[in-house]
Amino acid sequence: MRIDARRISLTPARASIASAIAYGVNVATVSLPGRIDGEMQKRAREAKKATASGGRDEGDQSRGEVKTDDKVYAIPLDSEYRSLFTPAGWAFAIWGAIYAGEAAFVGHALVRPGAVVRDVAPWWTLACGLQGLWCLAFRPWASKPRHFWVSSALLVAEAAALGVAHRALRAAAGTMSAARYWTTHVPLSMHFGWISCASLVNMNSFVAKTCALDTQIAVAFLSSFGAAALGCVVTLRTGDPVYACVVAWALSAVASDGGKRTSETLGDAPLKALAKSARWSARITLACAVASQVVASLAA
Repeated sequence: MRIDARRISLTPARASIASAIAYGVNVATVSLPGRIDGEMQKRAREAKKATASGGRDEGDQSRGEVKTDDKVYAIPLDSEYRSLFTPAGWAFAIWGAIYAGEAAFVGHALVRPGAVVRDVAPWWTLACGLQGLWCLAFRPWASKPRHFWVSSALLVAEAAALGVAHRALRAAAGTMSAARYWTTHVPLSMHFGWISCASLVNMNSFVAKTCALDTQIAVAFLSSFGAAALGCVVTLRTGDPVYACVVAWALSAVASDGGKRTSETLGDAPLKALAKSARWSARITLACAVASQVVASLAA
C-alpha cells in the first residue's frame, strides 16, 4: 500500500509539525517507568555494582563462594525473558545515537521543511506511535504468554512502517543535501535497522516463554541468518550501508552475549555454535555494506 502525502494535503510544514509531535510523544512514552526492560536494567546495574565490589553477591558470601563469571548481562541470566538470541548490554547504547539523530531530524524539519520530510512523516509518525504502544505493552501486565505476543507484533509493525519511510528516503537520496542526509537519512535508517533486530529479540523472548528448547534453538539460528539476509537484501537493493551496519552491530552483540542462562540444559558446544552463527552473520552483513559502496563508487 502506498500513501501519496500530496493527496491528503500534507504540506512539508504540516509534516514537520507532525514529526515534532510524534517525536515528543515517543520520548514521553519511552520515559515512563515500569517497563520490563527497566527492571532488567536495574538488576544489571546491581550486578555490575556487585561485580565491582569483589564479584560476590549475598548468597555467595554466605557460602564463601566467588563468582567466576564477571560478565554483566543486559538481561539477567535467570530472567524468564532471556532467550538464546539476546544482545549484550553495550548494544543498547545505540539508542542514544538514534534519539539524538532524530532530535536533529525534527529540528532540521521545523527550520527547513522539504518534500522528503513530507514523504517520510506519515510513516515515521506511525512508527513513533507503535513504539509508544510497545512501551505500554512491554510491562508486567502483558508478561503472560497469552499477552506477550502483543509487544512482538508491535515491533514488527513498527519495523514495517520504518521500512516504508526508509524507501521514501532512498527515493530522495539523489537530491538530498549532505545536511539532510546526516540529520534525516542516517538516524531513521539506524532506527529501522535496530527495530528490525529488536523485533527478532522480542520474538525470541516470546519463544523462550512458550516453546520447547529445540524450537528455541531453531528460532535463534533462523534469527541470526534471517537478520543477515534482511540486512544484505535491504542494503544491496537500496545502496544504503547504514542499515546493514546497524544489523551487524546487533548481531555482534548477540554473539558477545553468548545466550547463557542459569537454567540452561544446553552444553557449551551448542551455545558456541549459536554465538558463532551470529558472529559470522554480522561479518557477512558488514561485507554487504562495504560491497554496496564499492558498487556505487564503480557506477559513479
